[in-house]
Amino acid sequence: MTEDKERLIATSEVKVYRRRWYILAVFSLLALYQCTVWNTWGPIVNTVELVFPSWSDSTVSLMANWGPISFLVFLLPTLYISELNLRLAIVLSSGLVFFGSGVRCMFVLFPGLSEPVFTGLCHLGAILNGIPGIVVTSIPPAISATWFPPEERVTATSISQMLNNIGTAVSFIMATVIVPETPSSSSGSDGSNSSCHTQGVSSDLTLTDLEVNTIKKDVEHYLLILMVPAAVIFSFSIIYFPCKPPQPPSLSSTHQRLSFVSGVWELVKTPAAWIIALVWAIPQAIWNNWCAMMVISLTKIGEGDECLTEKWVNILGIVAILVGTVIAILVGMLTDKIKGFMKVTIFALLTIGGILFTLLSLVSIQAIVLPTMQSLKITVYSLLLLGNSMVVSTSPLCMEFAVEKLYPVPEGIVGGWLNIWYNIISVIFLCIFNIPGVGTEWLNYVLPFSCFSVLPLLLLVKEEYRRRGVDEGMDEVDTGRQEPGIQVISTEALSQTLIL
Repeated sequence: MTEDKERLIATSEVKVYRRRWYILAVFSLLALYQCTVWNTWGPIVNTVELVFPSWSDSTVSLMANWGPISFLVFLLPTLYISELNLRLAIVLSSGLVFFGSGVRCMFVLFPGLSEPVFTGLCHLGAILNGIPGIVVTSIPPAISATWFPPEERVTATSISQMLNNIGTAVSFIMATVIVPETPSSSSGSDGSNSSCHTQGVSSDLTLTDLEVNTIKKDVEHYLLILMVPAAVIFSFSIIYFPCKPPQPPSLSSTHQRLSFVSGVWELVKTPAAWIIALVWAIPQAIWNNWCAMMVISLTKIGEGDECLTEKWVNILGIVAILVGTVIAILVGMLTDKIKGFMKVTIFALLTIGGILFTLLSLVSIQAIVLPTMQSLKITVYSLLLLGNSMVVSTSPLCMEFAVEKLYPVPEGIVGGWLNIWYNIISVIFLCIFNIPGVGTEWLNYVLPFSCFSVLPLLLLVKEEYRRRGVDEGMDEVDTGRQEPGIQVISTEALSQTLIL
């Protein structure tokens, strides 16, 4: 056995390159900005409904819904390209983000563009930008496995996944800075919000033609500025983004994965793959889509005649996402250091997140009444900030947990499998807005449901570290040593059928 181990190490030279951080930076920025473009309209939903009479909440939700719809339609060919040539997938993805953000700016070439044509171009841009969502959400574990050593893989996955979430915060920041708040988003003529607890845009508010044109110009500037970073990222991906390093960073990187078809079939027939997909997808899909539409929900919360404003909610979204991202990366780094406790960590984070979101729901429906507007703001701020941090921290952990459990299925295919269910749930979530008379009250209850509903499923999954067995298992096989709480699978056992 010792002789075999030495022969394996001798023939599989492992090397870690500093350029891995450049690769991670370019990919993470692409992931970030694809999400920024996806959430173009959420932060200014009340504004666009004022200046574009044909737009409504369902129009904005459909713009967001094109992301998951495009994902489901183009999933298999895009994943196949990613498995064949990672560079080609990244270049095509960054190009589609650029063209998706650019097609909405045709008003520069055609100043007299009608509202229906502009709306159609916005839908087209949302579809084009939705296709790269397959790459940026599915292959973070593949990037980590290809470029990073085992002790940095969870951290690398956390960074790329969480920067994708920061894209939502970036859209909130850009919208807040570039598009001024409209009167209906803050208060009526008497300083109060007449639409508090009822609707987000005052139906009897009228704007002069000059005011409408001014706001339209702000929206156009917003769209033009959104296009610029997309062009920069597209350029960097063309200049340098190789498929893989000259030498692998770990022994498992040299291990043969299943083929595309075999990997897909292995997922379909493995119960654990279905369960982990739901455990990951339900909380992440509901939270991220709720966050994109949070202006609709939270601007109906208030004290007396005063409601939370669009600007305040946007700032809350920014801070919540940034803090959640930092915490998620720190959790990923800690998990890299303290191995073997992914399942219990995920369970604990979802439980705490569910409790915090339950309290937020009680405040939203006024089951808990706060004495002043200031105390209401502090409470909503704290609960949303902490609840978001708990839930998003589970995202990279669940994805790495799935990759370990389902190895040797390729990392990109595992990521794609998880995101199939994420996008199915997203489509269902966003389609609810199109049900006649459904309203938005249901938004007050979905966050706690998203956390608590998956906890029984998580308990059914047996914790295993198959990929880690390739990198570290031989020492444990040779010496009989094994860390407590971890089941490491030897290389020989990988050929066995995956079990629950």
